[in-house]
Amino acid sequence: MRSLFLIAIALMLARPAPAPAQELVTDISKYLISIQSTFTGAELLLFGAVEGRRLEGQTDIAIVVRGPTEDVIVRRKARVSGIWVNYDAAKIEAVPGYYAVVSTRPLEEIAAPEVLQRHGIGSANLHLSIAPPAGVDPAPFRQAMVRLRAREDLYQSDTSGVAFLGDTLFRANVTMPANVPDGVFSASVYLFQDGNLIHAQTTPLYVSKVGFERLVYDLANRQPLTYGILAVIIAVLAGWAASVAFRRS
Repeated sequence: MRSLFLIAIALMLARPAPAPAQELVTDISKYLISIQSTFTGAELLLFGAVEGRRLEGQTDIAIVVRGPTEDVIVRRKARVSGIWVNYDAAKIEAVPGYYAVVSTRPLEEIAAPEVLQRHGIGSANLHLSIAPPAGVDPAPFRQAMVRLRAREDLYQSDTSGVAFLGDTLFRANVTMPANVPDGVFSASVYLFQDGNLIHAQTTPLYVSKVGFERLVYDLANRQPLTYGILAVIIAVLAGWAASVAFRRS
């Protein structure tokens, strides 16, 4: 009986230890981006490491930075009696004001479409609620919204924007344009192994107007009547000062 017990212990000790699972450790260069009158955009550095022994196979990273959501109305024009008019309109809810995705390879090479769709990775896989007119296909409205935001540089994609530095370290740069909205953003890093999502990590960051710009923004949005009255008074005073200056000259 004792010999069987010793044999069992020997077999357990001889069994190879399981390979450590890959874990994700990430960080960003700044958590607060301040918008001032001289703001021309910002560069965000995202970096991290894949802890644990790299497993055999293809390891990929996809990073998604998204901004605050809003509801938008997308209109489609049609020619009626020779005149182009707004014909159809669709309301799209929870549209990210900013959306950037960077990855080690094209997304379709990293994971299956259903995996990308499930996690909302890529502008084509955004989870949006669209309410078009009855009997109208919502796809063109969605495509138009993405196309317009991409034209404004608010939607970005870089399929080679994540670079591995050695076996474990990686980094990526994301550019925020001057017209980026302010609010709460999120930076999500996804780790894929042979097409399977094995780890993800999300970090919040903030884009905020500061100084005089913040004062004007708050006044215009929270007290629009006061803002309008002050704007008229300032315009009248500026006109009066200009007329006095011209008279003296």
